[in-house]
Amino acid sequence: MARADRRDPMPKREASSRLPTTHPRGSGIRSSRLSLTRQLLLFQLSLIALVLVAVTAISIEQTRSSFESGAQRRMLTVAEYTAANPLVRSLLDTAAVPQQYSVPVEALRTTTGVDQLIVTDAAGRIIAAPADPRLLTTDLAIGATPGASDAAWAGVAPIGAQDYVVAQVPVLSNSGKVVGSVVAARRFPAVAELLKAAAPNLLTYLGVAGVLGVAGSLLLAARVKRQTLGLEPEQIGRLVEHRDAMIHGIREGVISVDTDGLITLANDSARTLLGLPADAEGRAIDAVGLDDEAVRALRQQEVGDIDTVFVNRGVLLVLNRTLIHPPRSRTEVVTTLRDRTELVTLQHDLGSSRQATDTLRAQTHEFANRLHTISMLIQLGDTDAAVEYVDAVTRDRTDLDNSVLTRLQEPAVAALVIAKTSLARERGATLVLTADSTLARVDADLSADLVTVIGNLVDNALDAVTGARERGVQLDVRSIPGAGAGVVRVTVRDSGPGIDIALIDRVFEVGVTSKSALGDTDAHGYGLAIVRLVATRRGGSVDYRAENGAVFEAVLPIDAARSAEEKEHTRV
Repeated sequence: MARADRRDPMPKREASSRLPTTHPRGSGIRSSRLSLTRQLLLFQLSLIALVLVAVTAISIEQTRSSFESGAQRRMLTVAEYTAANPLVRSLLDTAAVPQQYSVPVEALRTTTGVDQLIVTDAAGRIIAAPADPRLLTTDLAIGATPGASDAAWAGVAPIGAQDYVVAQVPVLSNSGKVVGSVVAARRFPAVAELLKAAAPNLLTYLGVAGVLGVAGSLLLAARVKRQTLGLEPEQIGRLVEHRDAMIHGIREGVISVDTDGLITLANDSARTLLGLPADAEGRAIDAVGLDDEAVRALRQQEVGDIDTVFVNRGVLLVLNRTLIHPPRSRTEVVTTLRDRTELVTLQHDLGSSRQATDTLRAQTHEFANRLHTISMLIQLGDTDAAVEYVDAVTRDRTDLDNSVLTRLQEPAVAALVIAKTSLARERGATLVLTADSTLARVDADLSADLVTVIGNLVDNALDAVTGARERGVQLDVRSIPGAGAGVVRVTVRDSGPGIDIALIDRVFEVGVTSKSALGDTDAHGYGLAIVRLVATRRGGSVDYRAENGAVFEAVLPIDAARSAEEKEHTRV
């Protein structure tokens, strides 16, 4: 049948391009090999031939055994009848010459229909053998001699150059003395004779087996054809090779889950993206170490939105589901997966660039307004007022920088807070850093994570207070000693309307956002998801509560609880 080996020494994409093209039913391409029907028919006929040979051997052996057992009984009867013949007993008792035995022994042989009827004296020397006179005066050596035992004997023994079924019976005188023996023998039939005798039964077996074999081959071939959609074994083998090369050669992850939640297919990319074990196929989807969100997404038996995003082990993945209904199998959900971590990283970098641009634009606008004010004061000739205004602006900026830099000693975080303060002013809101905030210098990884968390939380807070009566955002950043090196807690409060109660349980999920209600058409719901991803991959957490607005609190351990492999896979 189809070859089961997988040749995979070459790269996947190159292997798939070199595979032969398969031609399904009706393609008009003929294979030089025998069709499935003919293969099955030849196989059945070969099997019938082997069975027939075995039956023939068994039948010949049974015929031989039956002949032997029946001939032994008959030869024993003939030998006993001859040994009891008065004339034979009389001739042996009187020690007659061999010529006197010929006529009566030949008459008995002809009457009984045996092949050999031999008479020996008490010493075992043949004195009568009418069927083969060459045996006269020779010693008979076919079994126990009469002198050794007075019991009858039957079995298979050679007489001359051939095997016979023989029976030897001692001849007793009137006084009870053994005076000789009588041997009756029947020649074994040749193999051809045994085969001829068994031929009628063998022909019957052959006819019945041939009819059943041909009918079974045709029925089996028809059933296999239906199950294989009319494809020949060679075509099926090529399809399997092509399918394996295609599935394992594509970069997208492909995983299939049936209605019972069992994984029926997982290619190399899916194993890498989801962290599946090598023996994942055939196991339950909830027993291979996936996150609960990933299990729910992969087990869902409905085709959802295009490019659905979820998080598994700190990696952002986008999936698309296809529901298939095989004609002779259970319904399966085939899911394709793509790693969106890099895309989200690019989006985050783009967002950071846009924020920096907005901040610079706000500062430029503010600086231009102040320059216009100073220019007008100078033109009016009020130099004292101009100097006083410059001193006030300088003092205000210095106070802002000092208030931030004295509390936040991490340069990147301090610069972010100053920039966000200017952006808040541009948008008509206020961003206040609490007096209790304190942050020492931290390592580069934690600094980058704090910038991501604070930037996203503050941006969400500023969006939330847009259009509100009070537009205030409060930021609290402080280091808290604890286990290990402690943690950094970031708390952002806003005076906005808070999170819709319908979204509270899903606010940190990818794609969930409430900004559309504020008229934001560019809202994708990645900000809070990224905050949770950054916090959880360090071993921290992020929570939400409502207190006269929204309060988000993120806790980031100073010593990250993630491995080097997780850092490589979570590059947001």
